[in-house]
Amino acid sequence: MAIEKKGELYIERICKRVRNKDVHAQIALEIQDHLLSLKEEGMSRGLSEEEAIDYALTHLGDAEALGDQLNKTHKAPLDVKTILPVLAASLFGLVVMYYLQFHSTISALNEMSVFNKSLVFYIIGLLIMLTLYTFDYRKLLTYSKYVYVGTVLLLLLTVITGDKVDGVPFLNLGIAHVNVTEVAPFLLIISFAGIFHSWKWRSTRSLWFGVGMISIPIALLWTTGALATTFISILVCTAIMHASGAGLKQVITFAAVSTIWPVVHLISHAQTHTMVSPYADLPFKQADLIGSTIQTAPSLMSEVHTDFILAYTIYSFGWLAAIAVSGTIVYFIYRAFTISSSVNNAFGKLLVVGLATTFTAQFTVSILANMGLSALPGVSVPFISFGGSHIIIEMLAAGLLLSIYRRRNTVDLVVAN
Repeated sequence: MAIEKKGELYIERICKRVRNKDVHAQIALEIQDHLLSLKEEGMSRGLSEEEAIDYALTHLGDAEALGDQLNKTHKAPLDVKTILPVLAASLFGLVVMYYLQFHSTISALNEMSVFNKSLVFYIIGLLIMLTLYTFDYRKLLTYSKYVYVGTVLLLLLTVITGDKVDGVPFLNLGIAHVNVTEVAPFLLIISFAGIFHSWKWRSTRSLWFGVGMISIPIALLWTTGALATTFISILVCTAIMHASGAGLKQVITFAAVSTIWPVVHLISHAQTHTMVSPYADLPFKQADLIGSTIQTAPSLMSEVHTDFILAYTIYSFGWLAAIAVSGTIVYFIYRAFTISSSVNNAFGKLLVVGLATTFTAQFTVSILANMGLSALPGVSVPFISFGGSHIIIEMLAAGLLLSIYRRRNTVDLVVAN
């Protein structure tokens, strides 16, 4: 038996005992390194090469026993601290949709079957989230450039052919209308996390090229009229730039310049783009701590189940329910930022930073809109508002977080072409 073959079979026997296949390559590298060191030690003592490899294998011990030990060390845990707030917020969203469809005066929402549709969305989203937990997110790195091109093309098609709903164009796929602007920030995260994970921002050429790539989808988003999503995307891109090594001056300059036109447009068209909460004429102090305080349906019913679900929750379920569900989402965001600090993989770290920033910006904008404190149009509340596009993409994002946490100690094994 060849000397090299002995080491390969030994490593293969160890890896067979380790169920977490994501760490097999890493374990193989570590064992090879130990074998090489022990082999050199044996040869320094006067042993032949074959005797030295036998000495190394004996010193490391039984392959099966070592494999069982490594299997315990490298178990792939399901991050309960991440999945529980997602499930709790989703369950609350489903309860609200049930109440809106079957126990409210809003007959239009009954006809829309908001609960029945939400149940389907949540089931699909849950399956996607659990599937992505087992999926090795590092494989996305190779496709990040293609995701970028696809996102730009989808936004371009939306701008040219989209059917407008409440002033925002939806892409008509025949069987469904997709709010591309709503999912664009998440697609941009995958794109830019892969493209910029090893970017040389200090190089003037790379800096301008990188800023140019970021500017194209931002400009298309602004063209759609989705101002809230445009600002969220700018913030996300700024966070990824900073996390990938761009200087503070570069980051601040990009953020300042990229927000000039959206801010000017927002100020000049404030009346057109600002959607007033249907509860604006009802002082929040009238809301109870627990329970319903209104018996009639307020105006602007079309947005109660989406953008203004928090305001509806305050008046229909009480302040305690709104605070509890908001706290759940805040904890989920905190957990996401916590994961980012423990990830060794550069691509994974940028993904987490981008996702955490997106959820933070989205939730902040939705709170301000529901409280009547924002000039921006409202956006969907994460995991709660009605809608297929955002629920599925948010569950997908949660699944990526679970996948990244599961592989947080792994190194960069996938290299983009």
